[in-house]
Amino acid sequence: MSRVFIFLLAGIAGAVIAGRKGRSGVLWFLLCLFFPPLLVFLLFLPMKLSGGRTKQCPYCGKVVSAKETACRYCSKELPIEMAQCPSCGSFVPDKDYCVQCHRELRQK
Repeated sequence: MSRVFIFLLAGIAGAVIAGRKGRSGVLWFLLCLFFPPLLVFLLFLPMKLSGGRTKQCPYCGKVVSAKETACRYCSKELPIEMAQCPSCGSFVPDKDYCVQCHRELRQK
């Protein structure tokens, strides 16, 4: 019973860590469930670029979380991503809506 719990716990930990690194949580859950030592390997894998979750630092080229405002590797402040509003034409921070005219920037 305790072995099953340990294997299940390793699978869940693998899924959570993989998800935070931009990798497939389901795949890593299964891999760590059947081969718990792969959890150590997963800890050393770098983050992967994935749309909306991670971005690449323009200064050092490392992959960081999209929520970060400064690179954790080179400590430089990350530039704000800008988008042009199709309605009013102004450049605004890349969000779901324009801060000038309050219309949607992206079609859902």
